[in-house]
Amino acid sequence: MNDPERQLDDVERDLYERAAIVGDDHADRHASLLVVPLTLLPPAGRPSDGGARDAISLAGTWRMSGHRPVREFSIGHWTAPAGAKPDGRPPEWWREDTDRGDWLPATVPGSVQAALVAAGELPDPHWDATTYDELTAHGEPADWPWHFRRTRVEDQEWWLARRFTVPPRWRGRRLRLAFDGIDYAATVYVNGMPLRHHTGMFGGPEVEVTRLVRHDTENEVVVRIFPPPRDWHGVPKGSPGWGWHYGHLISMGIWRDVRLEAVPDVEVENLFVRTTGLERHRAELRIRFDLTNHTGETLDVELAGRIDPPDGGTESVHAFRAAAVARPGTVRYEAAVTIDDPALWWPAGYGDQPLYRLRIAGRDDGVGGAETEFGIRTVEMAALPDWSGPEHYRWQFVVNGRRLFVKGANWCWTDPLLSAEFDTNAHLLELARRANLQVLRAWGGGIVESDDFYRACDRLGLMVYQEFPLTFGVPDAPVTDLAVLDQQVSRVVQRLRNHPSLIMWGGGNENARSAGGDEAHLLMGRRCAQLDPSRPFHRTSPWGGSAHNYRVYHEGEPIDSGYRAVDAAFYGEYGLSSQSGRESMLRFLPARKLASWPPPPDGAILQHQAQFGLFDLVKQLRYANYGPVDGWDTMIEYSQLAQGDALRYASELARAGSGTHCGGFLFYKLTDLFPGASWSVVDFYGVPKLSYYRARQFCRPRSAFAVYERLEWSAGERFRAGVHVANDTPVPLESATVTAVVHDAALRPVHRQRATVSVPADGRVEAMAVDADLGAAAGRVFLLAVELRDDRGELVSDQWYWLNPYARTARLRELEALPLDELARLPVDEVLRAYAEPRPAPLLELPRTTLELEVAGGRSGHLLVRNTGAVSAVNILVDGFPSGLGDFLDDNSICLRPGEARALPFVLSSASADLSRLGVRAWNAPPARPTTRR
Repeated sequence: MNDPERQLDDVERDLYERAAIVGDDHADRHASLLVVPLTLLPPAGRPSDGGARDAISLAGTWRMSGHRPVREFSIGHWTAPAGAKPDGRPPEWWREDTDRGDWLPATVPGSVQAALVAAGELPDPHWDATTYDELTAHGEPADWPWHFRRTRVEDQEWWLARRFTVPPRWRGRRLRLAFDGIDYAATVYVNGMPLRHHTGMFGGPEVEVTRLVRHDTENEVVVRIFPPPRDWHGVPKGSPGWGWHYGHLISMGIWRDVRLEAVPDVEVENLFVRTTGLERHRAELRIRFDLTNHTGETLDVELAGRIDPPDGGTESVHAFRAAAVARPGTVRYEAAVTIDDPALWWPAGYGDQPLYRLRIAGRDDGVGGAETEFGIRTVEMAALPDWSGPEHYRWQFVVNGRRLFVKGANWCWTDPLLSAEFDTNAHLLELARRANLQVLRAWGGGIVESDDFYRACDRLGLMVYQEFPLTFGVPDAPVTDLAVLDQQVSRVVQRLRNHPSLIMWGGGNENARSAGGDEAHLLMGRRCAQLDPSRPFHRTSPWGGSAHNYRVYHEGEPIDSGYRAVDAAFYGEYGLSSQSGRESMLRFLPARKLASWPPPPDGAILQHQAQFGLFDLVKQLRYANYGPVDGWDTMIEYSQLAQGDALRYASELARAGSGTHCGGFLFYKLTDLFPGASWSVVDFYGVPKLSYYRARQFCRPRSAFAVYERLEWSAGERFRAGVHVANDTPVPLESATVTAVVHDAALRPVHRQRATVSVPADGRVEAMAVDADLGAAAGRVFLLAVELRDDRGELVSDQWYWLNPYARTARLRELEALPLDELARLPVDEVLRAYAEPRPAPLLELPRTTLELEVAGGRSGHLLVRNTGAVSAVNILVDGFPSGLGDFLDDNSICLRPGEARALPFVLSSASADLSRLGVRAWNAPPARPTTRR
């Protein structure tokens, strides 16, 4: 890109290049290795398979036991009065003669908590009031709010042990014990000998054990896991489980694989492939790798490599050999490679996602090889015309030279029990793709995602903005352990940098600049610049022109004025919380606890609300007030619809500035970490909420949409709205027709406008300005329908907006006029009863119509929904569709004009999926069951 004006990207890049901050000396030496140019020669045969790393997994069943920590030596032994001295000493469970007969089985990879649940020693922490009861009865410190306290499990040390044998073929080989993830701090022992203390959940330690293991008898590895830190600030670990965000469970355990490896004399490590240039029929690549020599002697090494094509063909697209010198320690080499007629990796909707494979190995059996997948693509950032200067980042993502307006969501890690299964995440990522999302922000309150996650995103064309897991402020050292941060960031960057789906690194979530020189962010930025110059690093979000907007919901402001009050070049977070569906709620609550309204302050209800209190329901009802809410079913439906409508208003407001003023949006959020009410549009169990389908609609690549100042319009006012057409595709949209129709409370068209537009690829136009005299309809509910059809008359998108949707009693107007903190001081049940009082429900009192439903197909088919009445059907909802992993419905919460029919495609996980409860209804149509099944 050629943006001559200096912006924050340039300022920070210069800062990271000048920085000399170090957290860990080894990490610094490794990141700072000089790069030695390597000349590639024509190939002489295929790469050898000899010398490849040989490993056995130590995953499986381990044995586990825990105890309360005991300090053998402490100041308390000096200061406590006689008779009150600390007593006891820690168990010596690292010893090989420890009797582990009564220890519990524990699955590795996995968490301590999951092992306790599986063994029947711990109730399911997600069920009913389990966690609430534990924290209120036993949590410490007792004077803290209950959700911030520590459970008894979290306050213990946990020891895990397993035995293993070394394969006979490894006798005389160099051996290494490698952990991919211990959560969070642990000491490792082998055969009764302390091996290494390690801190950090995203890899390590990796330690040579050649002289510790035995070849003629069993060996034992023991891992002593310490209680997690008291405070998440400055700790690179998923943090919501500390109790600040709608759940409590601080994970512990060996949560990723453990291996024993036979290590060759010389290893090819840390392969890195980056695209440095794209021309019409050519890609310029840089291949970087480390050559690590364990022998202590300088060796001449002949290497052979190949790049295999994306189609899995046997003929490489590029093969080479090279002569390298392996000096003792590590030498970093880099070579230039040209690929003719490359197959480029594109985000979903812009092209295919071809993945090449690079393999480099030695011609000698003593040289271990390495391989990696990669995509050929570039990612850069371009300036938006309306946001310039050194205080703003460049906020337009540019992939392979194409400027994009990106639409996406925040991704929260999905299982605090740290399951190794990927089925749920695979389902959620497919839901993201089907929702037209392009970018997922792997949010800094969560974790660094897995290799499986990134492999799936590579194949689905989902781009990822990965933040390091630090949130709400990073204290200065020594509170933040810079050595741990340095080690973990270095590991993560080298593990993930070949994934084309990864487009940006971030230094965490909502981290204000610290008083101590911003040490942690300076260190992270420096390491990213050294180890991965192929993609940008942003200090935090929000920063440099981006915004998080919670004036709506957290501050109680109306949707329209609250979202319009914050102007930004990019929106990194915004949204409302909503309830999960009834079927999902019954997976974490007994049915009897959903029987009363207002709900009592039962621990089970509190545990599963967005901020641990019944006032969360009040905050939702300020926006979900479509009619009287007198039970959970109405609360569920209205809260999900309000969430979707609020997200649409904010997202389309941002999209109306695409190209010049705004680079994209990431609403909060797609996924859930705990079951219960939250900001996600897909619940903990992978079930889409109604808000998910609204997001799918407003994220369509080609969309006509309306932007208007207010949701409520008074009698005598003219209704005004701008109608935009966005074409976020690589293909121009020619001679499309946009229609905007205003319907009154009787669903009669009272204003109609039409325009023909052509929109360039990656473009947006304002198609028309709606200026409607509502006449007798003014001051009452009315609807705006915006439709886009292509030059063949085929429907491309439609959106229905409801205006003046609320009818408030005098009491509700009085309550909603209060500042949120004053409202919170009132009895919650009093406020909830006010929302339950009988009153008009304008959207449910529209003229009535009828629906028909047909079901066609087996595992892959469609629902054909038809409006058989004389007026439009408003907010048609599909009920009873299966909600398992692998079940996908294309759309929901739609509107149909009189006589209109629409096919809603679906995919079922099983041909025998239960469709017996399937039906449709609308706000102005009674339920309809399928009339035929074809």
